[in-house]
Amino acid sequence: YTAGHSGRVSELSCATAMALGVTGDELNDIRIGALLHDIGKIGISDTVLQKAGKLTEQEFAIVKQHPEIGRRILEGVQGFSPYLAAVELHHENWDGTGYPKGQSGETTPLAARIIHVADAYDAMTTDRPYRTGMSHGEAIHVLQKYAGRQFDPRVVDAFVEVSVMFASPD
Repeated sequence: YTAGHSGRVSELSCATAMALGVTGDELNDIRIGALLHDIGKIGISDTVLQKAGKLTEQEFAIVKQHPEIGRRILEGVQGFSPYLAAVELHHENWDGTGYPKGQSGETTPLAARIIHVADAYDAMTTDRPYRTGMSHGEAIHVLQKYAGRQFDPRVVDAFVEVSVMFASPD
C-alpha cells in the first residue's frame, strides 16, 4: 500500500507543481520528497498503521510522529537534505493547526503544501481496512471545503485543475 500511495502522491504532486509553474530542480525535489513523505512510518508499529478501526488518541499521537521520524532518518543520509522539509512538514495546515510544528500559510514550504493536498486526496480516494474510498468528486469537494483552513487555497485550485487527469469516473 505505502509504495503505491507514495507513487500516486508523487505523480499528483508533480502535476500540481507544474500547474503552479514549478520546474527544474524544484520540481524534481517535489517528486522525490513526495516519494519519501511517509518514510517515517517505518518507525511506527504495523499494529497501529494497519488497525481496522478508528485510532485511539494515543495511537493517533504515535502516527503523528512519522514526519519527524522521517526527517531523522533522512538527516543521516548524504544528499537527502532537499527533501527534509517536504517529509517533515507535509501535515502542516494552512491555518497553523497541523503538525509537527503548527506552522501556517507560506511559512510551510510549497513542496510540503503541495504534498499535503495530494496526500489527502489519495488517502480519501483509496480503500482502507476501515472504510471504502471516496469518489473523485467527493474528495475534491472536501479539499475545496478545507481550502484556506487545512490546505493552501492556491494549491487546491491547481490540484483541482490537474486532478481530472487522474480521476476514475465517479
